[in-house]
Amino acid sequence: MTLPEPKASVQRLFNNLSTPYACFVFSHYRGETRRDVAWIKPNPRELVLDLACGPGTLALELGRYGCRVYAVDLAEKMILLARRAARRRNNLGVHFAVADAERLPLPSNCFDLVTCGYSLANFPALPPVVAEMFRVTRPGGRVAILEAVAPEDAGQRTVLNRLEQLRSAGAPARLLCSTDLRALFERASFLLLDGQVRERRRRLDDWLSLGNFDRAAGSCRQLRQQILETAGDDSAGLHLERCNGRWFFYAKVACLLWQKQSTSSRGKASKEKAHQKTASLGWRVSKGSLSRRHVSRSDPPAQQA
Repeated sequence: MTLPEPKASVQRLFNNLSTPYACFVFSHYRGETRRDVAWIKPNPRELVLDLACGPGTLALELGRYGCRVYAVDLAEKMILLARRAARRRNNLGVHFAVADAERLPLPSNCFDLVTCGYSLANFPALPPVVAEMFRVTRPGGRVAILEAVAPEDAGQRTVLNRLEQLRSAGAPARLLCSTDLRALFERASFLLLDGQVRERRRRLDDWLSLGNFDRAAGSCRQLRQQILETAGDDSAGLHLERCNGRWFFYAKVACLLWQKQSTSSRGKASKEKAHQKTASLGWRVSKGSLSRRHVSRSDPPAQQA
C-alpha cells in the first residue's frame, strides 16, 4: 500500500515497532485488555470492526466473547503478527486485513460495534477517521474508544505532546485532552453512553522502549532525561514518581462508549448497501453480515518467532 506523507511515516513507525510492540502488549497488558473489553460489554455474535488493531490484542479478546470480529491496520507487519497470534490461540473467527481507516473499503451501516484502542494520537487527521466510524456503524450501534489523553491544562498538554513527538521521531503523535476528544465525536453526531477517564500506572522505561529512536545517537537517553526534568513542577502532567529505583508515571486513559442514533433513512441505506463486496480485504458482505473469503494464498507468509 503506497501512502502519502505523513501517513506513510505512521506506517513505517508501526512496521518498525511491530515485533517489540506485540511482545510487550501481549505479555504486559493482557489483564488490562480483558478489563477494557468487559467494560465495553460486547454481545455474542455481534459484528465488530476493530480499527488500528495493531497485533490484535483487542480484536482477539473480543473474539473470546463470541463476536464476529474484523480488524484492520495500516501496518502490514502488525497484521502478519495479528494473524499469527490468532492461529496460536486457535481464534480463527477473528479476521485481519491491511486498510486505511480514513477510507475503509467497507459498506455503510454494517457493524454493531466499532472499537479503536490507543491509536487516535497517531492519525494525521482525526475528523475523517471519526466520519468513517460513523458511516460503517449501523444505526443504534456503538463505538468504543480507549485512548490516552493529555491534561486539560494547555501548558502541560503542550509539554507532553512535545515529548510524545520526540518519541515518535517525526511521525504524527498528538494527544487530545478528554474535553477535545469528546467534542470530536459529538460533532460527528454520536451520543455518549458512558464516559470516564482512568489513571493507569506505567513504567517510564517501558514507554521509552516502544519509541522510534536512533539508539546509537542516544536519543532515548536524552528524552528520558527531558521527561525526568518535568518531575519537579509536573510540567507534563505525568505525576512522575520513583519506586524501588524505577520511574513510573500515570497515563490518563479516556474510556468512551458512543452510540449512533437510529433514523429511518439510515436503516434504508443499510439495506441498500447490504450486498456490497469488499474484495480488496478478501471479505464479502451479504445480507448485512461479513464473511472472509479464502485469501491465504495471496497473503505474505508470517515470519516465524
